Amino acid sequence: MHSDSEFSVVIVGGGFCGVMTLINLINKADKKIAITLINKGYPLARGVAYKTYSDLHLLNVETRNMSAFHDQPDHFLKWCLNQENILFNKDELPFTFLPRNIYGRYLDEIFEEKIKNIPTNVRLQIIDDEATDIDKHNHRLIVRTTSGINIISDKIILATGNCEPGPPTLSNQAFLQSKNYFSNPWFENAVLGLQDDQTTLIIGTGLTMVDVIIGLREKNFKGKIIALSPHGYNILPHRKLPPQQYILDELLPPYDLENLFRLFYKHIRAARKRGLPGETVVDAIRVKTQEIWQHLSLNDKKKFMMHLRHLWGVARHRLPAFVHQEIQQMINEEELKVIAGRIRNITEGENGFEIIIRKRKDQSELILKVARIINCTGPETDIRKQKSLLFCSLLNKGIIRPDVMNLGIDATSEGQIIDEKNIVSNQIFAIGSLLKGKLWESTAIPEIRIQAFHLAELILNVSAKKISAFKMQTSGLKTDS
Repeated sequence: MHSDSEFSVVIVGGGFCGVMTLINLINKADKKIAITLINKGYPLARGVAYKTYSDLHLLNVETRNMSAFHDQPDHFLKWCLNQENILFNKDELPFTFLPRNIYGRYLDEIFEEKIKNIPTNVRLQIIDDEATDIDKHNHRLIVRTTSGINIISDKIILATGNCEPGPPTLSNQAFLQSKNYFSNPWFENAVLGLQDDQTTLIIGTGLTMVDVIIGLREKNFKGKIIALSPHGYNILPHRKLPPQQYILDELLPPYDLENLFRLFYKHIRAARKRGLPGETVVDAIRVKTQEIWQHLSLNDKKKFMMHLRHLWGVARHRLPAFVHQEIQQMINEEELKVIAGRIRNITEGENGFEIIIRKRKDQSELILKVARIINCTGPETDIRKQKSLLFCSLLNKGIIRPDVMNLGIDATSEGQIIDEKNIVSNQIFAIGSLLKGKLWESTAIPEIRIQAFHLAELILNVSAKKISAFKMQTSGLKTDS
């Protein structure tokens, strides 16, 4: 346990968010500091994302854009160029989508190198445990863990990453207890043990679906795969095309969804006249996405989530071109069938599941019989529905609250959490996917590395109280004392 006189920071979560915040804290600390990293269940640094069971699972961002360091944009690319077993042409490597396990090795090396060379002013402890509660302790905080460890701290960073997908919202939930329903698509057991005469249903048609399909085929499953989502959109490929920057000249505040929609499609039409796809316009406005989201009204955000979110996701989250080609070939050869519709009921019998689906096109019912269901609907974002003991406790105490869109934790754009009394905390911070409701774009490496960089600065060098008071004085929010 840290001494009462020692400035200390606790980081809850040891994936990319937690470890890169830790590294930035170490790099920037010019005074004595004690840092505790609490992590359970996933490999340090890699998390679930970069410790995958398949070397065929690829990054969805090019090598040139995957540096872990905000202030060293070529760091990952240079690391790759020094690896003897990464056999890519030097000129092609910046535009290559490498295996996620290679990126995991990169994160391992960064972390291990930093641990070996910790400066004398930093004291670090890493605890393999689950944080379950946070309490006030005089003017500080105390973090409690499952095994009974208590850590007194000045600042706490919630870096818990993505949760597993939430279950389908059906009245009959008995299927959730089945050994043939897999709620976590990132674990290898989801793709093991199937027979070639069986059919698998994947709920969701995004990037995680593709990872599961790759896993199934790598395990030599030759049976039929069905993928279901409300709209049944196909994933688009990445193409080596420059972002269409013209829209940025007209993309000015104040922002409202109707005008944004009109402007967006104006530039998509212009791009298509130049022979370019619409997603090049999406790429151009990524630098403005967080700003736009924060300035949209709540009503506009709700409209976006209801009517445009899926289309945005298709344009925003794309596949390496050769992987896209393989998926399309599977569809053409009827190895993979994509259905647009919603599940009405799931029952399990001796021979597998019977699933009733209402098809989107004509609202007719379709009955499927499958041996396995794999949930690929995306991480559960509503913190009230997550299984975390820590979040459950913090919600009950009013220390945290969901953001208004139920996409994460309510917080400032800097990551300071806002409690149920509308008070901005100077002691508890969030990073990464927990800030999706505030920032929208808050799950990819290019955004998270910036958050980790600035969060370390905020904690070490800036009075959070002064920042909050200045920024919140006209917003109705208060700062804690």
